[in-house]
Amino acid sequence: MKPIVKQRTRILTPYEYKAIRVQLNREHRLLFDGLIFSGMRGTEFEMFMKNLDWFDSRRQCISLPSSAILKAKTKFRERDVLLSDMGVRAVEDLCYAINRDGLESFSRQAWGQDLKRAATKADIPLIGIAPKMTRKTCVSWLVSALSHSERGNTSLLIAASMGHDLQTMMHHYLSISFSAQERTEIETFTRGWGGI
Repeated sequence: MKPIVKQRTRILTPYEYKAIRVQLNREHRLLFDGLIFSGMRGTEFEMFMKNLDWFDSRRQCISLPSSAILKAKTKFRERDVLLSDMGVRAVEDLCYAINRDGLESFSRQAWGQDLKRAATKADIPLIGIAPKMTRKTCVSWLVSALSHSERGNTSLLIAASMGHDLQTMMHHYLSISFSAQERTEIETFTRGWGGI
């Protein structure tokens, strides 16, 4: 199938996510999962890695204070980043590695090169492969799986968790078409997100 690229950034399918992930080393897998299942911006994620107490596994969220949100155009000066069941596990694994092994952050440029190397090894076309694809993939998966959930339209909740306004989210993420099989897999990745 043709790659899904929006604004020159790749939106990963579940297959592509798994294929790239398998090619990463253990530390990079932890970072990749943490980024993809939280949907945080790179700078927010780096700050979180230095402030693990922002994570509350029982509430399934990472509470970002205003000091962590550096993007000037953001609509929310502080916010709770909601997590799926898999997201909680990914963040728990990341926290464990930081505390036990001293896992450290990454430079954006080196991370981008690592992702491209992994994509090349996985035989995934490099179009749109970039660090911010994890955030865009997370939002796309949430919109695909949850925007018409049994609890009603959760678009506002997704937008708030990601630090978007509804207009931005609708403009960039509502028209992404995943196959039926991809949507089924995405539902397993997003299960439990926001208590849904």
